Amino acid sequence: MKKHLRTLLVGISALIALGTLSACSGGKTTEATNTSEAVTTPPASAKPFPQSARYMADMKAADGKTMTIGISVDGSSVAAYACNGTDDEAWFFGNQTDGKVDIKSRFRDTLQGEFNGTDVAGDLTMNGVAYKFTAAPVSGAAGMYTADFEGARASWVVRPDGSATGVQFSPATGQKLEQSDLQKLADDQFRAQVRNTRKLQQAQQLTKLQNGSFSSTINGHQVTPTLVTGTFRLS
Repeated sequence: MKKHLRTLLVGISALIALGTLSACSGGKTTEATNTSEAVTTPPASAKPFPQSARYMADMKAADGKTMTIGISVDGSSVAAYACNGTDDEAWFFGNQTDGKVDIKSRFRDTLQGEFNGTDVAGDLTMNGVAYKFTAAPVSGAAGMYTADFEGARASWVVRPDGSATGVQFSPATGQKLEQSDLQKLADDQFRAQVRNTRKLQQAQQLTKLQNGSFSSTINGHQVTPTLVTGTFRLS
């Protein structure tokens, strides 16, 4: 009788030990799975910009309107210029962070983009019209250029094939709104009363000189446009 009781107790102890071991083993497997899931994160889409680079794109809105943009990056500084070659333009000045650009122009146009390692892809809003673009890197003579004379300024985006799109701005006469009054205007009011009252026209064509620079005219006066870098700012 004692021998049977001893055998029974040994068997029960073995079963208890086996159950405990299985439970511990199962707990370790679950913990490892949860830890693996917790550290899995999707890769970031934006890549760091090169130290110095230029990009450009031609784009078309849903309504068929066209726009051309040039973007220059130098370190964290960004300068961009967009125009339609006839009667609309906008300058954008700001900084890029971790390959991302988010800038508003002084006339409430917006530029958002990300560098994907090769191109700058993003969204541009001009005068309330939305454009999507993918700006490819350019080099050589391609890029943005600008020149001024007696208050008037002409600016261009030059493509790799040498063709250019540009707009000339001339200072308008008349009463100017105070900054406090401008801030009170809704976007549609601002466009009607401020943005679209600017005096804009097609810029004169660029002529490439033998030394590689460009020449043009503003109101009949000869000018030498300069290449726009990321650190350029309007005075």
